[in-house]
Amino acid sequence: MTPQPAPTWLEEEPLIQRLLHRLVDKLERGVKPVLKVNRKTAPELYAFDEDVQYLWALVESLDKDYHLITVKKARVKPYQELYEGAQLVFLPEREELVRQWLNRPALDPYALVWQHELERLAEKGFDTQTLSQRMVRLPNLSAEQTLRSLAKIPAELQEPITLRALSARCFNGDSKALDRSEALITELYPRLAHNILPRPLLLTVYVPTDFKSVLLVENQDTFVSLSERRPKDSAIVYSAGFRGSSTRMREPGNVVFSYLASDSSQNSSQALSVFERYWFSAEQQIPVFFWGDLDYAGMSILKAIRQSFTDARAWQPGYQPMLERLLNGDGHTSRVSLQQDPELTGCDFADYSLLPALRRAQAFIDQEIVSTNTLAL
Repeated sequence: MTPQPAPTWLEEEPLIQRLLHRLVDKLERGVKPVLKVNRKTAPELYAFDEDVQYLWALVESLDKDYHLITVKKARVKPYQELYEGAQLVFLPEREELVRQWLNRPALDPYALVWQHELERLAEKGFDTQTLSQRMVRLPNLSAEQTLRSLAKIPAELQEPITLRALSARCFNGDSKALDRSEALITELYPRLAHNILPRPLLLTVYVPTDFKSVLLVENQDTFVSLSERRPKDSAIVYSAGFRGSSTRMREPGNVVFSYLASDSSQNSSQALSVFERYWFSAEQQIPVFFWGDLDYAGMSILKAIRQSFTDARAWQPGYQPMLERLLNGDGHTSRVSLQQDPELTGCDFADYSLLPALRRAQAFIDQEIVSTNTLAL
């Protein structure tokens, strides 16, 4: 019988590869192959610049579509994501298939090279105690390259440094080698991890002189189009998908604003000061709206945004024409199977109009379908 082929997205998602590798690692060590979903085992699911709903859908696909694992969800509180504390239980009878997908034969050449290189580094005076207890696999790197690069980290992490800079200095100039691996560095070097500088969230904003509301926009084309109309009453923020849903996005030091030119007057500078005071203040005195794709991911962004802006609502002038198109039979199904229904967002318009329509239609409408020239701003 021909083995079931690996999904096309496996090579593109380090999280899924890493989870499968760690489950096989447990099998090889004779340990029960179970992983608990948390910030340490799956940091990408807690990152504000990732489409976490999409990533979790891929994890669930390993259970529902490929029957490699069993996902056992934990009880979660209303403000927690459904995957918080979930257990991923590997099915040992699927080991051979997973090894084929990961190009990881039972006699693991990677492990042999890892052990050999560990001994060589120890002879050169490197402290290899931590690395001897944890074999690490990074995409597109050999065991020798990975181990030698990781061994350089303690010397470079003596002073504050960003993860990208640390990666470039330790991985032969590759600044992206450690992307999604901050939890790994913390695990390997807990006493030095405090020197990893957080990467701030970069948000592009249009602020008129006297704004009365804030509109967070998911997609770039729509944001640019709205900003070019120079609305007088709304500050417009390009939230760039899930980046704008971070619970840290209202904490000073975690956000850098890039402002589009509006007015050159003193009033404009005052408006920017007012905007920043509002953004970093716990007091919400200005209405906040979100407008994105009419799909489950967009509704999930709204739900996440409401953790920071508790009164944020779906922007009805933008969503209403999309809803009408959906109810008339328009819509696409290209991402339906990969997105998870957020169930409730806390916004009445989203919960009682938009989400029920999405469930009935089983189709999505992207934000760009709406011409911003037709909208009243």
